Amino acid sequence: MLSAQSQLLERNLELFDEGEWLLINPADAYFTDLLTHRPLAILHQYFDVFSESAGSIAAQSLDSRDVATSDVGFCLQQQVGKHLHLFTPFVDKKKSFTDVLIYLPKAKAQLAMLLQMAASVLTPGGRIHLVGENKGGIKSADKLTQRYGTTEKVDSARHCSLLTTHLENPVAFAPTDWIESNTFTIADTELDVVSMPGVFSHNELDDGTELLLHKLPSSLRNKVLDFACGAGVIGAHLKQQYPHFDVTLLDVSALALYCAARTLKANQLTGTLIAANGLHGVDSQFNHIITNPPFHTGIKTDYSITKRFISDSRRILAKSGSLYMVANRFLPYPGLLAEQFSQVRTLAQTSRFSVYLVLA
Repeated sequence: MLSAQSQLLERNLELFDEGEWLLINPADAYFTDLLTHRPLAILHQYFDVFSESAGSIAAQSLDSRDVATSDVGFCLQQQVGKHLHLFTPFVDKKKSFTDVLIYLPKAKAQLAMLLQMAASVLTPGGRIHLVGENKGGIKSADKLTQRYGTTEKVDSARHCSLLTTHLENPVAFAPTDWIESNTFTIADTELDVVSMPGVFSHNELDDGTELLLHKLPSSLRNKVLDFACGAGVIGAHLKQQYPHFDVTLLDVSALALYCAARTLKANQLTGTLIAANGLHGVDSQFNHIITNPPFHTGIKTDYSITKRFISDSRRILAKSGSLYMVANRFLPYPGLLAEQFSQVRTLAQTSRFSVYLVLA
C-alpha cells in the first residue's frame, strides 16, 4: 500500500519524466513500482524498506572495524530493473543528480543533514524535492530549505505537502561534520558514545537505557544481542565490562549502525553489526537479548515492531537464555511478553520506565 506521501507523489508523476533522480528514504516499497520505466537511484537509510524494495533481502552482517574506518560506513546495493537500491548511511559524493527527492524524516536535525547531503550531489541548477505529512513538520521545512534556494509548494493532498527548492547555493557534505561525541558515566565506568541526527537518543544518554544497564546482573554469559542498538550504548558498555563476550549489535537504521561502529572504535572495542528488519533473517543463537526497543514508526506509535520482536526472540534465545527489556511504563508489554514466555518478571520500575526479565 502506498503511504500518504507516495499517494501525493502519484498525482505528480510527470515530475519524474526528465532528469537524473535520487530518492532518499521512501516511506514504502511501492512508489517506485510506478516508475519502472525510469532509471532511479534510491538511497535507503532503513533496512526494512530497502529489503522489501530489493526483493526481501535477508539480514546482513558487518564487521564494526570495517564500518568504523570508512567515511561512508558501508553500502549494500541491489539492482531491480532500472532501479538501483542502496542501503547506506550516506550518498556517494562521486555521483551527481539533477533532482533529489527526500521523504521528510521525523527529526529536524536529520532533515538538515539530508538537505545538505542532497545539495552536495546536485548538478548546477538542480532541485531538491521534499514530501511529508503536514503534522510531521513539512509546513515549517522551508526554514531549512531557504539556505539552498527558493522554495515553492508544488502540491498538497492526503494531509501531505510537496515542496521544491531550486538550488542556488551548492555546498559540500562530509558525514563527520555531523558526528557528535559524548562521554557518559554508566555504573562508574566512562563510555564514549558517537551519535548523529536521526539516531535514537542523539547527543544524550537515554534514561531508560541507563536504568536497564544498572539492573543487569553480573552472571551474564557469552553471546549477547543488543537489539535496536541505536548508537551502540548497550552493546559497547557490555563489551567494555566483559571483553571476552561475543557481542552483536542490530538495528534497522544505517545511521545507527554507522554510529554504533564508531562508538565501539572510540572505546577500543569491536563487535558484529547486523542490519535487519526486526529479527527477520537472524539465525544465530544468543544467551541474552538486551534491548530498549522502539515504539514509533516515523511519528506514529507502533507496537507491532516490538510485538514481532518478542515473538521472534523465542527462536533465537538459547536454552536457559534470557531477555532484558526496558520500556515506558504505559506500554502494554507485560501482556505481550506473557503471551510468549511463561516466566516474566519486573526487575525495576520508576515513574516512567519498567525493566522486564524474561526467561526462556
